[in-house]
Amino acid sequence: MRKPLYIVWAFLGVWLALPSAHAATHPIYRQDNVLVGANFNDGPGSSDMTLIMRIDSDPADDGWVDEGHPVKYLTNPDNDGIEEGWTQIVYDDSGWEDGESGVGFADGDDNTTTPGGLFSIWTRYYFDIQDGSTITTLTFRADYDDQFAAWLNGELIMASPGVAALIDDGDEPPFDLSSGGVPNHGSKELAAGRPNPARWNGGGQENVDLTFDFAGQTALSVEARGKLATTWSRLKTTR
Repeated sequence: MRKPLYIVWAFLGVWLALPSAHAATHPIYRQDNVLVGANFNDGPGSSDMTLIMRIDSDPADDGWVDEGHPVKYLTNPDNDGIEEGWTQIVYDDSGWEDGESGVGFADGDDNTTTPGGLFSIWTRYYFDIQDGSTITTLTFRADYDDQFAAWLNGELIMASPGVAALIDDGDEPPFDLSSGGVPNHGSKELAAGRPNPARWNGGGQENVDLTFDFAGQTALSVEARGKLATTWSRLKTTR
């Protein structure tokens, strides 16, 4: 029996509203893992913007990356036309700003405050997973406003619903991806912390279980785009 058209459209609407979580198996390492975020505003006149990300193996434990973690960040217009490879493990981000997650403006939920009226903010986090060969779960979490995409060790792991159709595996989005407008999505607007544990309780944030393989001692053994990079800035904390 053919389903009524309104049921088909209702299902399609729900499907389009879901975040895009990429089901590939992602490599992790004991040392020098890199998490990259691209945060997009719904328009240059928007009053607020933020991206706070966490990766953990147990929500009750400290995250491998979390709010308050050291971060390298770059905002537009400085992220326009930068050298490709900024989503990869090995990349020279020495010219990027130093900060502390989360990064954004307004609402009091950012440890690093940027100027307002931005299109986009790029962020890079370096972190270790000392139990990398024995952990059995790995979960990515994000509290964000308005849209985002995230890469772990050079591979796309998630894109929020408003930009999921605009970013494919292997793509590095332009700084003005959202200049034509993307859907508004509000963060939880909880006070900034180092971290604020309440951020990851209840609903309102994205939670995605990642499929992963332990790939060795250090991510820095991986060449970026087939070539060796000799210098980069590295901020790293251990759990």
